[in-house]
Amino acid sequence: MTQTTCMKRIILVAGLVSLLYACGSNKTDQPETTNDSTDISYSWEATLNDSTGRLEVVKREGLIPDFLSAQSVIDFLNKKNQFVQIQYRKTSEDTLFVRIPEATYLTQQMGSSGPTVFFAETVYNLTEIPGIHFVNFDFEEGDHASPGVFDRDTFKDQ
Repeated sequence: MTQTTCMKRIILVAGLVSLLYACGSNKTDQPETTNDSTDISYSWEATLNDSTGRLEVVKREGLIPDFLSAQSVIDFLNKKNQFVQIQYRKTSEDTLFVRIPEATYLTQQMGSSGPTVFFAETVYNLTEIPGIHFVNFDFEEGDHASPGVFDRDTFKDQ
């Protein structure tokens, strides 16, 4: 392949990406995003300690969303957990509202401690967004999880 052909392909791909981005950016129902890089270089990961059975939430270096906005953090979390997908609804003051349209896996198949790990990891990551202190989850209640408002203190001493 010649250098000219490579350059033409690169320009074509860059043009298509720009066009797709421009077409998608006019949606009014999307949450506000920012193009500023985040200052953090970690994300939060929740696990249960095998020895104590207690919840541990720790920072993990290098696992971060590209931008610290509601949608980028939600996209980041959705990539990590394909069975429980979160949708942005709105932000009101210090609360981020999300919806889980299909919560059967969360409420019926993750056991009793799985939802706690999921909520802790989700809340810790979403409350990294400046000004967000609470996350309101909306989904159909099941045996192992109920909708509600959570903050980081929710997971203390668990």
